[in-house]
Amino acid sequence: MSDDTTPLTGCFARDDTRQVFRVGGAEATDFLQALITTNVETLAEDQTCAGALLTPQGRVLVDFMISRTEDGFLIECDAGRADELFTRLRRYRLRRPIELTRETELAVWVIWGIDSPPAGARRDARRDTRHPDLGWRMIAAQDAFAQDTGVDIAPAAIENWHRLRITAAVPQGPVDLVPERALMLEAGLDRLGALDFQKGCYVGQEVTARTHYRGLVKRRIAPFAVTGAGCAPGATITSDDKALGTVLSTVCGPEGGMCLAAMKLSDLHRLQDSGDAVDIDGATARLALPDWMLPLPSPARTDSA
Repeated sequence: MSDDTTPLTGCFARDDTRQVFRVGGAEATDFLQALITTNVETLAEDQTCAGALLTPQGRVLVDFMISRTEDGFLIECDAGRADELFTRLRRYRLRRPIELTRETELAVWVIWGIDSPPAGARRDARRDTRHPDLGWRMIAAQDAFAQDTGVDIAPAAIENWHRLRITAAVPQGPVDLVPERALMLEAGLDRLGALDFQKGCYVGQEVTARTHYRGLVKRRIAPFAVTGAGCAPGATITSDDKALGTVLSTVCGPEGGMCLAAMKLSDLHRLQDSGDAVDIDGATARLALPDWMLPLPSPARTDSA
């Protein structure tokens, strides 16, 4: 990612890696409630919430953000996974009165570093419920910020927002949530509001609930602060020449970088207790757990260091 260092105060950016489509119709709420991990029945109109469509085996097929509108829902996901999600929802629709529409004229914007979105964006901006530092997300026209916003807010590189996301340990997209491999609980998405254990059945619900209630989580996605030149997705994290995990999304800067990485819970507990550094392609990195991840879940009984 870029090493742009625009100050993270009153910023906005357009995320061109995302695509949007609309789910409408008389049965839109019931349709989505029975398919995805998000509880859309309780979704407030001023919020946007994370969610996912899972495989029957409980693996993440596509992750997304979803928000309520007057006539249905808007879903935005990684552009590379949009066709998969759209096709799957259309397949599940069958003959129900559900309208699925690609919104090719709309873009995804993120706003952060201010107490409230600018006046011109308040109608469309919705609070990102995953973490307070992530601000607001807005689905609007491609040139939504072409006019004066009326407040002291400046354009910034989307990489600056991703630094906040990675520092907050919020996974997003297929780099962090590898399709048909990632598990919701290993990504901490249950604590980030992306699934509801009380909402009833959805695709993959049985496996997800069993993993949760039986304490079967073995791995976790966690953030690391990296010194030096940073690191690249796919790099191996090592300690004493032992491979511990794999780097997922990253962001670099002149003062070092941040990355998300997946590794066994037992190894995360050990690093948390010892404070030891790890090596990533010759760079030194240290575990940097945010408050919401604490305490770490206990390792599954079948997991050993």
